[in-house]
Amino acid sequence: MKAGIAVAVALTGAMASGQAIADGNKLLENCQQAVKAMDGGKDIEPMAVGQCFGMVEGVNNTMTILNSGLESKYRTCFPKGGISNGQAVRIVTKFLQENPALLDKPDAYLAMIAYKEAYPCK
Repeated sequence: MKAGIAVAVALTGAMASGQAIADGNKLLENCQQAVKAMDGGKDIEPMAVGQCFGMVEGVNNTMTILNSGLESKYRTCFPKGGISNGQAVRIVTKFLQENPALLDKPDAYLAMIAYKEAYPCK
C-alpha cells in the first residue's frame, strides 16, 4: 500500500508540475526526495517526487523504445522485463551522488548515462 501512495503522490506531482527540471543539481534534489518518500520518510516535497519519477520514467521509456534502433555500442541492456520506477530512481540518484562534477549537465542526459552505466551491454 505504501508503494501505491508513493506512486499516487509522484503522479500528482508530475501532472501538477509546470516547471522542467533543468540540470543534474535539481534532478538530484528531486530524486533524493523521491528516495526519501519510497523509504517512508516524512516531510517530503510531493512536487519534487513527481518531477523525479516523471523524468526517470520518461527517459527509461524513451531509451527502451529507441534501443533496438541504435548501434550496439550505444544500446543499454536493461534486464528482461525492464526495471521498476523505484529502481530507476535509485539508479539515477546513486549516479548523481557519485558524479557531482557532472551536475551542471542536462537532467535527461544524466539519467541516460546512469542507465547506461547500470546496464551496459556485454
